[in-house]
Amino acid sequence: MDRASRRSRWKYVTFAIISLLLSAIVVTAALFGLDLYLHKRYEKRWGLNVWGYRGPVVGPKRPGEVRIVVLGGSTALGFGVPAHQAIPPYLEEKLNSRRRQAGVPGVSVVNLAYNSEGAYSFVYTLHAYEYLGYDVALLYTGVNDVSRNTRVFRHSDPVFRVIGYDFMLPRLLHERALFVRYRGDLDAATRGEKVVFTPSVAERTTAAALETAAATIRGLESYVARVAQDEPPADSGSSAECGPRWSFYCDSIFRTVDYVLHRQKRVVVVSEPYLGEIQVDQQRTMLGMLRRRFADHPNLWHVDVGRAVDIRDPAIAFDGMHLTPAGNEKIAEQLVDPVLAVLARVEVP
Repeated sequence: MDRASRRSRWKYVTFAIISLLLSAIVVTAALFGLDLYLHKRYEKRWGLNVWGYRGPVVGPKRPGEVRIVVLGGSTALGFGVPAHQAIPPYLEEKLNSRRRQAGVPGVSVVNLAYNSEGAYSFVYTLHAYEYLGYDVALLYTGVNDVSRNTRVFRHSDPVFRVIGYDFMLPRLLHERALFVRYRGDLDAATRGEKVVFTPSVAERTTAAALETAAATIRGLESYVARVAQDEPPADSGSSAECGPRWSFYCDSIFRTVDYVLHRQKRVVVVSEPYLGEIQVDQQRTMLGMLRRRFADHPNLWHVDVGRAVDIRDPAIAFDGMHLTPAGNEKIAEQLVDPVLAVLARVEVP
Protein backbone atom coordinates (compact mmCIF):
# COMPACT_ATOMS: atom_id res chain seq x y z
CA MET A 1 0.00 0.00 0.00
CA ASP A 2 1.50 3.35 -1.04
CA ARG A 3 1.68 6.43 1.14
CA ALA A 4 -1.31 8.11 -0.53
CA SER A 5 -3.51 5.06 0.07
CA ARG A 6 -2.47 4.83 3.73
CA ARG A 7 -3.19 8.54 4.19
CA SER A 8 -6.61 8.15 2.57
CA ARG A 9 -7.47 5.17 4.80
CA TRP A 10 -6.36 7.02 7.92
CA LYS A 11 -8.58 9.97 6.98
CA TYR A 12 -11.54 7.61 6.53
CA VAL A 13 -10.99 5.96 9.93
CA THR A 14 -10.57 9.35 11.63
CA PHE A 15 -13.75 10.64 10.00
CA ALA A 16 -15.66 7.52 11.09
CA ILE A 17 -14.46 7.84 14.70
CA ILE A 18 -15.35 11.54 14.83
CA SER A 19 -18.77 10.82 13.31
CA LEU A 20 -19.48 8.15 15.92
CA LEU A 21 -18.39 10.42 18.75
CA LEU A 22 -20.52 13.29 17.46
CA SER A 23 -23.50 10.96 17.05
CA ALA A 24 -23.07 9.70 20.61
CA ILE A 25 -22.85 13.27 21.92
CA VAL A 26 -25.97 14.33 19.99
CA VAL A 27 -27.97 11.29 21.16
CA THR A 28 -26.85 11.78 24.79
CA ALA A 29 -27.68 15.50 24.66
CA ALA A 30 -31.09 14.71 23.17
CA LEU A 31 -31.86 12.12 25.85
CA PHE A 32 -30.89 14.46 28.66
CA GLY A 33 -32.74 17.34 27.03
CA LEU A 34 -35.88 15.20 26.87
CA ASP A 35 -35.32 14.06 30.45
CA LEU A 36 -35.05 17.64 31.68
CA TYR A 37 -38.31 18.45 29.91
CA LEU A 38 -39.99 15.44 31.52
CA HIS A 39 -38.70 16.45 34.95
CA LYS A 40 -40.23 19.87 34.51
CA ARG A 41 -43.52 18.46 33.26
CA TYR A 42 -43.92 15.65 35.77
CA GLU A 43 -42.19 17.14 38.82
CA LYS A 44 -45.46 17.61 40.69
CA ARG A 45 -46.57 14.09 39.88
CA TRP A 46 -43.29 12.29 40.49
CA GLY A 47 -42.30 14.70 43.21
CA LEU A 48 -38.58 14.60 42.37
CA ASN A 49 -36.24 17.26 41.09
CA VAL A 50 -33.31 16.57 38.75
CA TRP A 51 -31.09 15.58 41.70
CA GLY A 52 -33.51 12.90 42.84
CA TYR A 53 -35.21 14.39 45.90
CA ARG A 54 -38.55 16.05 46.48
CA GLY A 55 -39.00 19.79 46.52
CA PRO A 56 -36.85 22.66 45.26
CA VAL A 57 -33.14 22.18 44.67
CA VAL A 58 -31.16 23.40 47.68
CA GLY A 59 -27.82 25.10 47.26
CA PRO A 60 -24.86 25.39 49.62
CA LYS A 61 -25.75 26.14 53.22
CA ARG A 62 -25.95 29.79 54.15
CA PRO A 63 -23.82 31.07 57.06
CA GLY A 64 -25.33 29.78 60.28
CA GLU A 65 -27.89 27.56 58.52
CA VAL A 66 -28.64 24.12 59.94
CA ARG A 67 -29.68 21.41 57.48
CA ILE A 68 -31.88 18.39 58.22
CA VAL A 69 -32.42 15.51 55.80
CA VAL A 70 -35.51 13.30 56.12
CA LEU A 71 -35.34 9.66 55.03
CA GLY A 72 -38.22 7.22 54.76
CA GLY A 73 -40.78 5.75 52.40
CA SER A 74 -43.92 7.11 50.77
CA THR A 75 -45.33 8.35 54.07
CA ALA A 76 -42.36 10.69 54.52
CA LEU A 77 -42.22 11.52 50.82
CA GLY A 78 -45.82 12.72 50.97
CA PHE A 79 -47.44 10.31 48.53
CA GLY A 80 -50.75 11.67 47.26
CA VAL A 81 -50.16 15.30 48.24
CA PRO A 82 -48.19 18.17 46.66
CA ALA A 83 -44.55 18.50 47.65
CA HIS A 84 -45.16 21.49 49.92
CA GLN A 85 -47.76 19.55 51.92
CA ALA A 86 -45.51 16.66 52.92
CA ILE A 87 -44.08 16.40 56.44
CA PRO A 88 -40.58 17.87 55.72
CA PRO A 89 -41.81 21.25 54.35
CA TYR A 90 -44.29 21.60 57.21
CA LEU A 91 -41.50 20.82 59.67
CA GLU A 92 -39.19 23.37 58.07
CA GLU A 93 -41.88 26.05 58.21
CA LYS A 94 -42.68 25.41 61.87
CA LEU A 95 -39.04 25.18 62.96
CA ASN A 96 -38.16 28.44 61.26
CA SER A 97 -41.20 30.17 62.75
CA ARG A 98 -40.05 29.20 66.26
CA ARG A 99 -36.38 29.99 65.57
CA ARG A 100 -37.20 33.44 64.16
CA GLN A 101 -38.95 34.25 67.41
CA ALA A 102 -35.78 33.22 69.25
CA GLY A 103 -33.57 35.23 66.88
CA VAL A 104 -31.49 32.25 65.68
CA PRO A 105 -30.50 31.28 62.10
CA GLY A 106 -32.80 29.32 59.84
CA VAL A 107 -33.18 25.63 59.11
CA SER A 108 -33.55 23.82 55.80
CA VAL A 109 -35.29 20.43 55.70
CA VAL A 110 -34.60 18.29 52.62
CA ASN A 111 -36.96 15.45 51.70
CA LEU A 112 -34.84 12.43 50.65
CA ALA A 113 -37.63 9.87 51.13
CA TYR A 114 -38.94 7.68 48.33
CA ASN A 115 -41.85 5.31 47.73
CA SER A 116 -41.50 1.79 49.18
CA GLU A 117 -38.00 2.36 50.60
CA GLY A 118 -37.17 1.00 54.03
CA ALA A 119 -34.30 1.26 56.49
CA TYR A 120 -31.94 -0.77 54.29
CA SER A 121 -31.80 2.13 51.81
CA PHE A 122 -30.87 4.78 54.37
CA VAL A 123 -27.08 4.35 54.36
CA TYR A 124 -26.99 4.40 50.55
CA THR A 125 -29.10 7.54 50.46
CA LEU A 126 -27.01 9.36 53.07
CA HIS A 127 -23.82 8.44 51.25
CA ALA A 128 -25.23 9.77 47.97
CA TYR A 129 -26.23 13.09 49.53
CA GLU A 130 -23.22 13.80 51.72
CA TYR A 131 -22.63 16.85 49.51
CA LEU A 132 -25.71 18.49 51.02
CA GLY A 133 -23.72 19.04 54.22
CA TYR A 134 -26.55 17.92 56.49
CA ASP A 135 -26.26 18.33 60.26
CA VAL A 136 -29.15 16.08 61.31
CA ALA A 137 -30.56 12.91 59.72
CA LEU A 138 -34.19 12.20 60.59
CA LEU A 139 -35.19 8.57 59.96
CA TYR A 140 -38.97 8.24 59.57
CA THR A 141 -39.38 4.51 59.84
CA GLY A 142 -41.60 1.50 60.45
CA VAL A 143 -44.30 0.90 57.83
CA ASN A 144 -42.07 -0.31 55.00
CA ASP A 145 -40.09 -2.71 57.18
CA VAL A 146 -42.70 -5.09 58.52
CA SER A 147 -41.12 -7.54 56.06
CA ARG A 148 -37.62 -7.73 54.59
CA ASN A 149 -37.18 -4.70 52.31
CA THR A 150 -34.07 -4.26 50.15
CA ARG A 151 -35.46 -1.63 47.78
CA VAL A 152 -32.98 1.18 47.05
CA PHE A 153 -34.47 3.37 44.34
CA ARG A 154 -31.66 5.82 43.61
CA HIS A 155 -28.85 3.34 44.06
CA SER A 156 -30.31 1.08 41.39
CA ASP A 157 -29.89 3.86 38.81
CA PRO A 158 -26.32 3.82 37.38
CA VAL A 159 -26.57 7.40 36.08
CA PHE A 160 -27.52 8.68 39.52
CA ARG A 161 -24.73 6.72 41.18
CA VAL A 162 -22.08 8.20 38.90
CA ILE A 163 -23.21 11.84 38.43
CA GLY A 164 -26.05 12.26 40.95
CA TYR A 165 -28.66 13.02 38.26
CA ASP A 166 -32.12 11.44 38.44
CA PHE A 167 -32.63 9.97 34.95
CA MET A 168 -36.40 9.56 34.90
CA LEU A 169 -37.03 8.69 31.21
CA PRO A 170 -36.72 4.87 31.51
CA ARG A 171 -38.75 4.92 34.73
CA LEU A 172 -41.51 6.91 33.02
CA LEU A 173 -41.54 4.62 29.98
CA HIS A 174 -41.74 1.56 32.22
CA GLU A 175 -44.62 3.06 34.19
CA ARG A 176 -46.51 3.92 31.03
CA ALA A 177 -46.08 0.34 29.83
CA LEU A 178 -47.50 -0.95 33.12
CA PHE A 179 -50.31 1.59 32.87
CA VAL A 180 -51.29 0.22 29.47
CA ARG A 181 -50.97 -3.45 30.46
CA TYR A 182 -52.93 -3.01 33.71
CA ARG A 183 -55.34 -0.36 32.37
CA GLY A 184 -54.36 2.16 34.99
CA ASP A 185 -54.14 -0.16 38.02
CA LEU A 186 -50.50 0.54 38.93
CA ASP A 187 -50.97 -0.86 42.43
CA ALA A 188 -51.67 -4.27 40.89
CA ALA A 189 -48.63 -3.86 38.66
CA THR A 190 -46.44 -3.04 41.65
CA ARG A 191 -47.70 -6.13 43.47
CA GLY A 192 -46.78 -8.23 40.45
CA GLU A 193 -50.29 -9.52 39.88
CA LYS A 194 -51.17 -11.20 36.61
CA VAL A 195 -53.00 -9.18 33.97
CA VAL A 196 -56.68 -10.00 34.45
CA PHE A 197 -57.94 -8.82 31.05
CA THR A 198 -57.08 -9.62 27.46
CA PRO A 199 -55.26 -6.62 25.97
CA SER A 200 -55.92 -5.70 22.38
CA VAL A 201 -53.26 -5.94 19.70
CA ALA A 202 -52.77 -2.18 19.85
CA GLU A 203 -52.39 -2.26 23.64
CA ARG A 204 -49.91 -5.13 23.50
CA THR A 205 -47.92 -3.35 20.78
CA THR A 206 -47.87 -0.05 22.68
CA ALA A 207 -46.80 -1.67 25.94
CA ALA A 208 -44.12 -3.74 24.20
CA ALA A 209 -42.74 -0.66 22.44
CA LEU A 210 -42.54 1.29 25.68
CA GLU A 211 -40.89 -1.61 27.49
CA THR A 212 -38.39 -2.06 24.66
CA ALA A 213 -37.48 1.63 24.76
CA ALA A 214 -37.01 1.51 28.52
CA ALA A 215 -34.94 -1.67 28.26
CA THR A 216 -32.76 -0.13 25.55
CA ILE A 217 -31.96 2.88 27.71
CA ARG A 218 -31.30 0.64 30.72
CA GLY A 219 -28.95 -1.38 28.52
CA LEU A 220 -26.98 1.76 27.74
CA GLU A 221 -26.94 2.57 31.44
CA SER A 222 -25.46 -0.84 32.23
CA TYR A 223 -22.15 0.31 30.78
CA VAL A 224 -22.12 3.09 33.36
CA ALA A 225 -23.06 0.65 36.12
CA ARG A 226 -19.83 -1.28 35.75
CA VAL A 227 -17.89 1.54 37.40
CA ALA A 228 -20.23 1.69 40.39
CA GLN A 229 -20.27 -1.77 41.91
CA ASP A 230 -20.80 -2.28 45.63
CA GLU A 231 -19.83 -4.78 48.22
CA PRO A 232 -22.77 -6.20 50.23
CA PRO A 233 -23.03 -4.66 53.71
CA ALA A 234 -21.59 -6.72 56.54
CA ASP A 235 -23.90 -7.98 59.29
CA SER A 236 -23.61 -5.66 62.29
CA GLY A 237 -24.33 -8.48 64.73
CA SER A 238 -27.67 -7.00 65.82
CA SER A 239 -29.59 -9.96 64.35
CA ALA A 240 -29.23 -12.15 67.43
CA GLU A 241 -30.61 -9.57 69.84
CA CYS A 242 -33.62 -8.65 67.68
CA GLY A 243 -34.71 -12.19 66.85
CA PRO A 244 -35.45 -13.65 63.42
CA ARG A 245 -38.46 -11.44 62.65
CA TRP A 246 -36.72 -8.07 63.08
CA SER A 247 -33.04 -8.95 62.61
CA PHE A 248 -32.77 -7.45 59.11
CA TYR A 249 -34.58 -4.27 60.16
CA CYS A 250 -32.50 -3.84 63.32
CA ASP A 251 -29.31 -4.35 61.35
CA SER A 252 -30.35 -1.69 58.80
CA ILE A 253 -31.20 0.85 61.52
CA PHE A 254 -27.98 0.10 63.40
CA ARG A 255 -25.82 0.60 60.30
CA THR A 256 -27.54 3.91 59.52
CA VAL A 257 -27.24 5.30 63.05
CA ASP A 258 -23.62 4.17 63.27
CA TYR A 259 -22.89 5.78 59.89
CA VAL A 260 -24.29 9.15 61.00
CA LEU A 261 -22.68 9.15 64.45
CA HIS A 262 -19.25 8.29 63.05
CA ARG A 263 -19.50 11.47 60.97
CA GLN A 264 -20.11 13.57 64.08
CA LYS A 265 -23.68 14.37 63.02
CA ARG A 266 -26.99 13.98 64.83
CA VAL A 267 -29.63 11.35 64.13
CA VAL A 268 -33.30 11.29 65.10
CA VAL A 269 -35.13 7.98 64.74
CA VAL A 270 -38.87 8.56 64.41
CA SER A 271 -41.37 5.72 64.89
CA GLU A 272 -44.07 6.65 62.38
CA PRO A 273 -47.84 6.15 62.92
CA TYR A 274 -48.66 2.52 63.70
CA LEU A 275 -50.75 0.53 61.24
CA GLY A 276 -51.06 -2.39 63.65
CA GLU A 277 -49.63 -4.18 66.65
CA ILE A 278 -46.92 -5.83 64.58
CA GLN A 279 -45.42 -2.40 64.05
CA VAL A 280 -45.57 -1.69 67.78
CA ASP A 281 -43.54 -4.85 68.40
CA GLN A 282 -41.13 -3.89 65.62
CA GLN A 283 -40.44 -0.44 67.05
CA ARG A 284 -40.15 -1.70 70.63
CA THR A 285 -37.56 -4.27 69.51
CA MET A 286 -35.62 -1.74 67.44
CA LEU A 287 -35.57 0.80 70.28
CA GLY A 288 -34.27 -1.84 72.69
CA MET A 289 -31.42 -2.55 70.27
CA LEU A 290 -30.54 1.14 70.02
CA ARG A 291 -30.46 1.50 73.79
CA ARG A 292 -28.19 -1.52 74.19
CA ARG A 293 -25.87 -0.57 71.35
CA PHE A 294 -25.63 3.19 71.83
CA ALA A 295 -26.72 3.64 75.47
CA ASP A 296 -27.24 7.37 76.07
CA HIS A 297 -25.28 8.67 73.10
CA PRO A 298 -25.67 12.48 73.11
CA ASN A 299 -26.19 12.65 69.32
CA LEU A 300 -28.98 10.07 69.09
CA TRP A 301 -32.66 10.74 69.79
CA HIS A 302 -35.84 8.73 69.43
CA VAL A 303 -39.32 10.20 68.87
CA ASP A 304 -42.49 8.10 68.86
CA VAL A 305 -45.40 9.53 66.86
CA GLY A 306 -47.00 6.11 66.49
CA ARG A 307 -50.25 7.20 68.11
CA ALA A 308 -50.07 10.92 67.37
CA VAL A 309 -52.79 10.73 64.73
CA ASP A 310 -55.78 8.49 64.01
CA ILE A 311 -55.09 6.89 60.65
CA ARG A 312 -58.67 5.56 60.58
CA ASP A 313 -59.91 9.14 60.19
CA PRO A 314 -60.21 9.96 56.45
CA ALA A 315 -59.49 13.59 57.27
CA ILE A 316 -56.08 12.44 58.52
CA ALA A 317 -55.21 9.49 56.25
CA PHE A 318 -56.93 9.17 52.88
CA ASP A 319 -56.13 5.45 52.50
CA GLY A 320 -55.48 4.30 56.05
CA MET A 321 -51.72 4.86 55.72
CA HIS A 322 -50.77 7.93 53.69
CA LEU A 323 -51.63 11.15 55.44
CA THR A 324 -53.60 14.08 54.12
CA PRO A 325 -52.09 17.59 54.35
CA ALA A 326 -53.81 17.96 57.73
CA GLY A 327 -52.29 14.69 58.92
CA ASN A 328 -48.81 15.60 57.72
CA GLU A 329 -49.04 18.95 59.46
CA LYS A 330 -50.03 17.27 62.73
CA ILE A 331 -47.01 14.96 62.56
CA ALA A 332 -44.73 17.91 61.80
CA GLU A 333 -46.13 19.71 64.83
CA GLN A 334 -45.32 16.68 67.01
CA LEU A 335 -41.73 16.75 65.77
CA VAL A 336 -41.03 20.44 66.34
CA ASP A 337 -40.10 20.40 70.04
CA PRO A 338 -37.91 17.25 69.86
CA VAL A 339 -36.10 18.56 66.78
CA LEU A 340 -35.58 21.96 68.39
CA ALA A 341 -33.95 20.16 71.30
CA VAL A 342 -31.65 18.42 68.84
CA LEU A 343 -30.81 21.66 67.06
CA ALA A 344 -29.88 23.26 70.37
CA ARG A 345 -27.02 20.73 70.51
CA VAL A 346 -25.82 21.36 66.96
CA GLU A 347 -22.72 23.54 66.82
CA VAL A 348 -22.79 25.71 63.71
CA PRO A 349 -19.42 27.07 62.49
